[in-house]
Amino acid sequence: LQGLVNRDKPCLFLVQDRYDDLWLEWLKERGDIEEIYWLSAKEILERFIVQAEGMVIIDHSLPATFNVATMLAGVKKFLVASPVIIDEYELRSFFDEKNIIDLRSFHWGRNAEAYRWFYGEYWDELSHRMLGWLDPYDIPLRDYMVEFKIPLLWVSSRCEEDELSLAEEILMKLPPNIPCLGWPQADCSPDRGLGEHRGVVLVNEYAKFQVCSGFERYSRAVSNLSVHSGTTAEFQNKSLPTPPLEKKVYVSFIRTDGDGPNFYRECYRNLWDDPQHGRFPMGWQLGPTMYDLMPDILDYYYKHSTANDFFVNALTGIGYIHEENYAYMYPPERRREIWREYLHLSRKYREKMNLSILTTYHEMSRDKMEDLIKIGFEGVFANYHRSFITSLHNQVEEINGVPIFRACNMGDSVHSLVKEIRTWTPKTRPAFLYVSLTNWVTRMEYVESVIKLLGPEYVA
Repeated sequence: LQGLVNRDKPCLFLVQDRYDDLWLEWLKERGDIEEIYWLSAKEILERFIVQAEGMVIIDHSLPATFNVATMLAGVKKFLVASPVIIDEYELRSFFDEKNIIDLRSFHWGRNAEAYRWFYGEYWDELSHRMLGWLDPYDIPLRDYMVEFKIPLLWVSSRCEEDELSLAEEILMKLPPNIPCLGWPQADCSPDRGLGEHRGVVLVNEYAKFQVCSGFERYSRAVSNLSVHSGTTAEFQNKSLPTPPLEKKVYVSFIRTDGDGPNFYRECYRNLWDDPQHGRFPMGWQLGPTMYDLMPDILDYYYKHSTANDFFVNALTGIGYIHEENYAYMYPPERRREIWREYLHLSRKYREKMNLSILTTYHEMSRDKMEDLIKIGFEGVFANYHRSFITSLHNQVEEINGVPIFRACNMGDSVHSLVKEIRTWTPKTRPAFLYVSLTNWVTRMEYVESVIKLLGPEYVA
């Protein structure tokens, strides 16, 4: 219902946790809203149910019907409901029987059957500008899927052949270089899904870039995206002067996983609310799709950044990709054309946000790295972790005059990180190291402890 209501104008915001409270207050502080009116679920239905032209009933025995019902809601302007909710709020009284679709009546036995029925009937009524990889049991993010009629997929952890085959067909049928919202791994769900690596590689092979916005173990799924995406903001990343160099070791600490809007909604907010935020220099990965998806939230970070905060383009370009797998399922010539289009899109968003530094996911061919540099990056911090080819001789390189810094670490604690940094410090001075701060960094004091333990020879 929220997605239908917010199609014309963002006005229905659902508070589901404390982060929704924080971002609602920010919307008011920015001037996006003048007054907040609190309504119960019953009052929301009474006020807004006229926006729905019918109702679709899910089948609890078949998870796929949660996603099929969401897509039906988008294309037919229907309300999605379970049998229990229908009885609790007497929802049948609002609709003619001819405008009620009960998915239980189809008696599907397999998830793929439900998806195939829907795509066979309604494919042309969906948007083909993005897709959603959505855990059937995850509720947030569905408002945006309904609002923009986004096609949805999910492959269960069992990876049944008919589910995977259907997903591959839909991925190939959709155009290349579109975002895939959601997340292929659901650790807190009845079904875990394909997992991050297999899921991201799958969408990448069909030339879709991942935008992590579903439930991930460190941040829950993005809620109220139908509101956030309807805001506007002006922002440009700041430029920093080159500091004078001494005979010391210069360490760049960059917090990972900022490619995901879910991290900016939750995990990054925790770090920026930490009293120790801003006390030492840090880079923050930023996914360029935030420009369209959450201008208001991005505006918060720009306006609350300190002189020690710097945003870097997250891995790799416009979205999260495994670089060597991208567009693999296409013929070679088409693959090269898709890659050129991907670079063009990445350049467009890099320029919009003045992102001068790139971070990448993994090792890639020199040709690919050269292509990425050419879109205007002045430096590259390569790899999520220290890679299998990283050595003391190649952790800092140059390609066409642009410095490439490979991550030197794999540790997930303060003391293991300090040990790795010292082990990977070159003997020459000045020396330069890239430290990738992954998801064990949930408090800023961990980074500050690393800096203190390293001592004055090391400069953040």
